[in-house]
Amino acid sequence: MNTLVLGGSIFIGLHLVRLLHGQGHQVTVLNRGQSGPGLPDGVARLTADRTDPAQVKAALSGAPYDVVFDISGYTPASVEPVLESLNGKVGQFIFCSTTAVYAPAHLRPVDEGFPLDRRPEATQYARDKIVAEDMLLEAFDRRGFPITILRPPYVYGPDNKLKQREFSYFTRLTRRRTLIVPGEGHTLFHPVHVDDLAEAFAAVPGRSHAIGQTYTVCGPEAITINGYIETIGEIMGVEPEVVHVGAEEFNALPAKLGLSDDQALFPYEWVESGVFSTEKARRDLEWTHRYGIRDGLAMTYEWWLEQGLDREEWDFSHEDRALDALRAG
Repeated sequence: MNTLVLGGSIFIGLHLVRLLHGQGHQVTVLNRGQSGPGLPDGVARLTADRTDPAQVKAALSGAPYDVVFDISGYTPASVEPVLESLNGKVGQFIFCSTTAVYAPAHLRPVDEGFPLDRRPEATQYARDKIVAEDMLLEAFDRRGFPITILRPPYVYGPDNKLKQREFSYFTRLTRRRTLIVPGEGHTLFHPVHVDDLAEAFAAVPGRSHAIGQTYTVCGPEAITINGYIETIGEIMGVEPEVVHVGAEEFNALPAKLGLSDDQALFPYEWVESGVFSTEKARRDLEWTHRYGIRDGLAMTYEWWLEQGLDREEWDFSHEDRALDALRAG
């Protein structure tokens, strides 16, 4: 199978490329050419910056592909030139969206039939993904463009480029730092291990019934914030010390301390629980999970240690300031 992965050198894309290559497929990666030392031997490279439509169209002007995986399409502007270039030149096009597209709901679990978050107050990230989905599904309706959409939640695991998530908690507990948790810690979130997600993507090709469909892809369990922290502590053999902060006080801290956007005190959604159904993906794609949350975090922690990331430099000075302010209050 001749495959193209857009954004195949970092985290999700990298794990997908390794999986496809290991399955014996011919793999090409398109990215900006600024990363990718971990790509397997034999993976071909195309270079284009997706903010420049002319570069993208030039890079995709060659031979057709059996399957294209779009892992790096975050905005309609980045998706449109790809859609134009590949029209009539791809057997299946598989797009990575997000569970952030779902509107807040009173029922759980959320499935693919739930409304999307088209409110003005939705995040820019969610709005962009929704418009990109709309564009691709309209192309399917109008001209049969062979689109399948996968919607993952928080993705965790080795090579995570968002280090402020599980890697930061490994570091905090290694250093016996006090953890700041907004609210009571009872909010549920529903992550997926990167290798499980990669296997879901790889399960789509060849399934014609998946064309024109959307699929939510999550791990087998949702977990509370408290449970997440306790699980990491149990894996590491550390008893976490946690400070719970009321919503009003927590929301006031960034302005009070003059914190920038990259000095977030908590990296996960904590106001609304997110619990999702994977029944459709498991049924239609014959996909299943390899990792429950405990096993997945344990595997990730072992990898983190093997990479020597426990010796990596971190700046927690903004958290120290927040903890000082909370204690003073």
